[in-house]
Amino acid sequence: MSLELAQWLTEHQQTLLSRWVAQAAPNALTSLSHKGRGAGGEGLRHEPIPFTTANGEDIDRITNDMYQHLVLAAQGDRTALHTLGAHLNADTFAYVPQLLELGFQLRRAAWDMLQADMTEPTRQQALMDELIELVEYFAGVVTQAAVQQARHEIQERSEQAEFIAQSMTVAIEESDRTALQLSALNDVSQMLAASLDSTEQDQVIDLIGNQLNQLLDVAHIALWLDDESDVPDDTIVPSLTVAHDSTTRTLSLQQTWGSETHPLQGVCLLINPENEDHYHDLTIAAYLTGEILFEMQPEPEQQGIWYQPGYGVLALPLLVKERAIGVLVLQDPNPDDKLTRQQREVARTIVSQAAIVLDNIRLYAEIRRFNSELEQVITQRTSELQTEKDRLHTLHEISTEVSSTLDLDTLLETSLTALVRITSASYGMVMVIDQESFQLETRARLGLPEENLHHRLPMGTGIAGWVVEHKKPVIIVDVHLDERVLISDLTLDDDAADEQTLSGSLIAVPLIAHNEVSGVIIIGHPQKTYFNDDHLRMLTASAGAIALGIHNANLYLAIVSEMEYRSELLQRQRRETTQIQSILQSLSDGVVVCDADGDILLANPAASRILNYEIEQLLLSNLQTVQERMMPASIADMSLIELMQRPMNTNNEPRILEHTTRIDRHDVNLKLGPVIKENIQEDIEILGALLVIRDITRERQYDRLKTEFIGTMSHELRTPMTAIKGFTQMLAMGGLGQINDTQREILTTIQTNAERMISIINDVLSITKIETGAIDLEIRPLHLVEVLSGVVSELQSFISKRQHELHLSIPPGLPLIRADRTCLHQILFNILGNAVKYTPSEGEIWVEAYEANLDAIPGTVRDKIIAGRRYTRIDIRDTGVGIAAEEQERIFERFYRTENPLKVEAGGTGLGLSLTKPLIELLGGRIWLKSEINEGSTFSFILPAV
Repeated sequence: MSLELAQWLTEHQQTLLSRWVAQAAPNALTSLSHKGRGAGGEGLRHEPIPFTTANGEDIDRITNDMYQHLVLAAQGDRTALHTLGAHLNADTFAYVPQLLELGFQLRRAAWDMLQADMTEPTRQQALMDELIELVEYFAGVVTQAAVQQARHEIQERSEQAEFIAQSMTVAIEESDRTALQLSALNDVSQMLAASLDSTEQDQVIDLIGNQLNQLLDVAHIALWLDDESDVPDDTIVPSLTVAHDSTTRTLSLQQTWGSETHPLQGVCLLINPENEDHYHDLTIAAYLTGEILFEMQPEPEQQGIWYQPGYGVLALPLLVKERAIGVLVLQDPNPDDKLTRQQREVARTIVSQAAIVLDNIRLYAEIRRFNSELEQVITQRTSELQTEKDRLHTLHEISTEVSSTLDLDTLLETSLTALVRITSASYGMVMVIDQESFQLETRARLGLPEENLHHRLPMGTGIAGWVVEHKKPVIIVDVHLDERVLISDLTLDDDAADEQTLSGSLIAVPLIAHNEVSGVIIIGHPQKTYFNDDHLRMLTASAGAIALGIHNANLYLAIVSEMEYRSELLQRQRRETTQIQSILQSLSDGVVVCDADGDILLANPAASRILNYEIEQLLLSNLQTVQERMMPASIADMSLIELMQRPMNTNNEPRILEHTTRIDRHDVNLKLGPVIKENIQEDIEILGALLVIRDITRERQYDRLKTEFIGTMSHELRTPMTAIKGFTQMLAMGGLGQINDTQREILTTIQTNAERMISIINDVLSITKIETGAIDLEIRPLHLVEVLSGVVSELQSFISKRQHELHLSIPPGLPLIRADRTCLHQILFNILGNAVKYTPSEGEIWVEAYEANLDAIPGTVRDKIIAGRRYTRIDIRDTGVGIAAEEQERIFERFYRTENPLKVEAGGTGLGLSLTKPLIELLGGRIWLKSEINEGSTFSFILPAV
């Protein structure tokens, strides 16, 4: 350790470094800068120095780092120099001379500087000796590290040479084994390629197993192939199975090989692809997935009966077009040695070729079978073509006869003769269903007694009746043994029967045209089992043409009969039309008939007179146009377009629209209804509309006179009644002197009855105003709450007196009502007043209002309102005595009062509801009710909303 040297080096660092760099060999610095990064990037510092290129910055950093290491070594810390030696490796070993040269150049630069700057020789020599020792120490460290690195390199290369020699030995052995395997694979490929005969399949399977056993020397080999046929009766079914159904597949064991056999003969595996447990069994999983599966130590409980515990398993699927046709399973207790990757690849190669060969054998066998079957089909088809030719010739004869005649007997005789001839039958007959008696009648026969003609059998009797009833042909192989065959089928009595009709065989075919049975054709032969399916096809094909001929003949007769009937019907219709025309001409009411588009088809003179239209002009007009021109006020209530769109009401009855208007100084009542035709399917067809115009001018005049009389009389009655009421009140109040209690009671009775008379007179006047149209309405938006509160205030004393509980339910945001305030007040007063009067004491009354849902309104009411308009609905419900169903239709009639326990107590005239209904309708609304005896009533009405 030389602190003085370290101090001198530190003080003269900049100068000495500059001289050192100037004197240093450029090549040494350049080479060192390029290799300053070793394996792992170590340089000359404690940490690796990241040298990249030989520029000035890198050279300064190299010399500066080495200089700092030498200063630390002079101070006694030589760790940095030893670290430098330790960082030398195979990459930096070649540059040791450059490092040593840099050290010696530093020594020369320092010596030159000491000689120039230091005058004391002793100190100069001491520092120089210490520097030489330091540089030599640096050289020793670098040299020793280089020697150690060289020894390490020699040892590593020796070990590599030994490893290469061993690897070459193993590679040579592996190459020899591979050559043997390739030779065996080539032999197997050639032998497999030469195998196509299905008889060689067992040889191919044996070849596969033997070659694999020879090449791999495994303990056990098993080949499983799928079997599309049913499971054999003697098959052993292992535990890992499912019920054998349409989705189950079967793997059958073909053969086993190996030194350690396993008793598996006769075993098959039943596989269900939907059973997840089957995917744990390696054999089944390889078959289902088509993947090669290899396990060193499978779980024994998850494998089938084929598995030998403790063995490694290699399962290779035999794939053909990505579908497994079987599985080859290899098992060995030493899978590390016997089932290596290379051996598995050899097995895969052999299995791939074997799968293709087995599939080719199957295809070749199918081709040979197809060829054999094709030859048989050609022979059979040739025979069938000849039979078909004969059949077509017969069908042509029958079709020609069908198209050339409408005489039923001629058609049947010709057809039966042709069929008996082509089938070589002994006898035959055709029975047709008689349309009047619905019995089977013999219309043609051949080879049977003459008396059989026109013989009749009840439906369902004998073989003919059975065929007609079931609409099926039948072949009787022995008529003696079939209980369906009766002697009466073929002859009239037992004495007429002969040997040929009591034995042998027959064939019976129904005659069906347009899905209707018209008869049956029967042919027979004395030989049993004579008829076959060819005969059946022949008769079935011919039966269609014969049945069509029967149908045409019957149709011709039906057409002739229908023409006669229609001719008579036409004559009758003409007479009826003449009568209807006469009636229409004489009617005093006008009648106009139009089609579905509104074009007028018919009009009588009365319609022409009332409408002031010429009949010719009416017949050229449209009813909608006539309405708009002559009676525009009627369009809103009886729109023709709306009637055509909705001709039926909710009760599925024709709608009748009615309106009263004035035409040319005449009051007329109009009724418009649809003209509907009902189809057989119970559907309706709208043909048009019928307008009936009735002149009611005189009736209106009489009604007007009656109303004027009632109005005049009511006014005349109300004037004295008002005076009576006023003077009675004056007397009761003591205005003309004191009165006693009896007098006051009499006066009160007079006043009450006077008020009642005035109320009746007012109701009569109101009804009169409504009927004459003299009532003045002020239609404006109204809040229901305001009007209802006034009504409740007037009735509050009566409600309290009868101890009723009143419930009001009016939701916020209820639409305003378009109505006259006075009319609405009177409507609510009448209905709510009735609820109060006809509900026993301590009852309950509900008043509910809400926006109307038109679908919840009764159909009879909905038909009379304008669709698409908003309405407000008010329901007034009570727990009163109720109204009987038979009285509900009359409840709105004048002076009508229902029979109930409170009739006398409630009092009244029966005019309230008769006035309420026209008021509601006058405001554009409708009223209806629901009621049950002793349960209460609900009066509901709707009014237009804003």
